Amino acid sequence: MTVERTGGRSDDLDEAPARGPGALLVDRTFGPFFVGTLVSNAGNWFQNLAASVVVYDLTGSNTLVGLVSILQFSATLVLSPWAGVAGDRLDRRRLLIGAQAVSFAGAACLAAAVAVLGVDGLGGPLPVYAATLVIGVGYAAAVPMVQAIVPQLVRRADLDSAIALSSVTFNLARAIGPALAGALIATAGAAAAFGVNAATFLVMIVALLAIRPRPVEAAAAGADRSIRAGFRWVRDDPVAVPILLATLALGWASDPVNTLSPAVAEGLGRSDAFVGALVSAFGGGAALTAVVVDRVRRRIGSRRSTQLGLVLVSVGLVALGTTPVAAGALVALALAGAGFLIGITSLNGALQRRVPEGLRARVMALWSVALLGSRPLAALVDGAVADLASTTTALIVAGIVPVVAVVLLARTDLDPLPEDTAESTAPPID
Repeated sequence: MTVERTGGRSDDLDEAPARGPGALLVDRTFGPFFVGTLVSNAGNWFQNLAASVVVYDLTGSNTLVGLVSILQFSATLVLSPWAGVAGDRLDRRRLLIGAQAVSFAGAACLAAAVAVLGVDGLGGPLPVYAATLVIGVGYAAAVPMVQAIVPQLVRRADLDSAIALSSVTFNLARAIGPALAGALIATAGAAAAFGVNAATFLVMIVALLAIRPRPVEAAAAGADRSIRAGFRWVRDDPVAVPILLATLALGWASDPVNTLSPAVAEGLGRSDAFVGALVSAFGGGAALTAVVVDRVRRRIGSRRSTQLGLVLVSVGLVALGTTPVAAGALVALALAGAGFLIGITSLNGALQRRVPEGLRARVMALWSVALLGSRPLAALVDGAVADLASTTTALIVAGIVPVVAVVLLARTDLDPLPEDTAESTAPPID
């Protein structure tokens, strides 16, 4: 499957040396996309933290806090595969704009309700759950599109750097968003945090309106454009299933950062603002690691770098569950965040390099389901174990999951296919 080149991009340009992160950030196409996704992802953390704090204050239940994640990410589990089909048939930029508009509607309604009624006037957590579900529907449609559109924004030689930067937007947002959200909640209340989240969706829409991705060539006549084609490609590719299972493990292991942070803060005798600091420590560790992740992958290979990332996540979760001091909790989550970025960047890059363009949105939708669709069950398990046993036990149990993925990848080759054979060795689209 070839890609049309527009806007002066020629085959000669595609054969030029790869550009570094700095050059991509000032690129007229990738730069606005990076800024928009960074701002929008930061807004997600305002939403997540405010929703967790509000539900915990209203109920005092870790399980009901976990229900926030269950509702948000259940939509990803159900809808993302269908979004992938749409992404391989329709304009991905327009689909992204529509998805952002849906999430904006849910966020704006929640912000208005809390501003008018106050937290106590909500009558319980149901309004938070309802808005979270609407936001989750937009998110489910957006995530596969965000992943699938990246190769349309850069040259093939720049793909690895672009994927790493896209991962950085999520983790840098995790670093700055929760800390800012915690401070805002403490000073101005949850309504302000919900309002900021709503505004960030508008920023992403403006960024999308400003860029012109390279269009992909229409699928050949008779090509299978169904959900099944994506599943078949994953089944037939020799490493796609291990990649998705390892991605699922990372998604599962990242859930305690949201679900259990309020309980960790309470156990350490800290306020709601420290919940933001905990989540920010995870994102900060990931963001700082972004400057060395490519070097690590080149030195030890994709498989070993992925395994390293999984081990660091596991160690960080266990340390978080056993440390008696606040500083130790921050260090533990920074270590887990570093491992998360190393692992997820290696896995995403390995999959993106293999998948044919005509199946990209559908396959990346399955990647999204693996990363985020596991979160509802993970949130339920994490919250239930914390309530029935202890927060420490829940964190240790979550830390076991990445270790299983390390064993799974022991014989899997994630290193890049040769440039001239990457497309030819992949299973056919139809």
